[in-house]
Amino acid sequence: MYSYYLEFIDIAMDISSRLPKYSSKFSRKDFTQPQLMTLYFLKQKSKLSYEGFIEDFSTRTLAIEDLCLKKLPSPSTLKMFVNRIDTNLLEQMVADCIQLTSKRKLNLAIDATGFQLEDGSYSYLKRLGLATKKRKNLKLSGCADTDNHLFTAVKVRKSLRHDSIDYKPLIIKTKKKTNKEIKTSVGDGAFDSEELHEFAEEQGFEHIAPIRKMKKQGFKIRGRLRKKLAKKFPKKKYHRRSIIENMWFCVKRICGKVVFARKWMMQKKEMLAKVLAYNIHRLVKLRI
Repeated sequence: MYSYYLEFIDIAMDISSRLPKYSSKFSRKDFTQPQLMTLYFLKQKSKLSYEGFIEDFSTRTLAIEDLCLKKLPSPSTLKMFVNRIDTNLLEQMVADCIQLTSKRKLNLAIDATGFQLEDGSYSYLKRLGLATKKRKNLKLSGCADTDNHLFTAVKVRKSLRHDSIDYKPLIIKTKKKTNKEIKTSVGDGAFDSEELHEFAEEQGFEHIAPIRKMKKQGFKIRGRLRKKLAKKFPKKKYHRRSIIENMWFCVKRICGKVVFARKWMMQKKEMLAKVLAYNIHRLVKLRI
């Protein structure tokens, strides 16, 4: 009988196999790193605290057997594991998800979203004199394959920056970490730039973004590639951009839209784990 939860664990263990079995030769060897990483993905998906997740997971007998756990880790053990894991490994694991499909050429979409920081209730902050009307957010830019609905690369930022700044790093990261050929990329009006079109042409793929409509009198479209795109705009290809917006909605619905970590590095890891949990969820759906 098909079990979504057990299939999620199996795929998470497969993706986590990139990690060394133990962090050190002096490790107590109670738990392997892939086991702890899988538990961290499940924790993100459950939207529970470390303590609440371990308590909930202790009732799942079949899942414990599937993970080959002789005992359950304490919440502090899981926290310490996440604290020492490298963010570069998490980013590579995001790219590894596409390797579990038969996709050779990628049709990409690029977009950004925001995640709320949990700083306490408004009434509590008001008593401390720290309350503000504007909530603090972290920006997460992502690059996704629109055929399989899988993220291939992400970029986390503390402050708000223009979306186009992350276009080149995301494309380069996708090509380097996935070793896949890119066929097309689509983005909204923020990615309408002759520089980005030229970059895409150099990399050997087509970049599609709507031409920004300027209201100034006598406005003319500048740039060879922008003029070419304006003459015959591929609407059907461009509208696949809505897929990544739906993917961001799914990430927040499955893993939550609030980041609870306090330190910047832990916040970055938490957001990467949310994306990975979504990717694993999507791979389970593709296997049905």
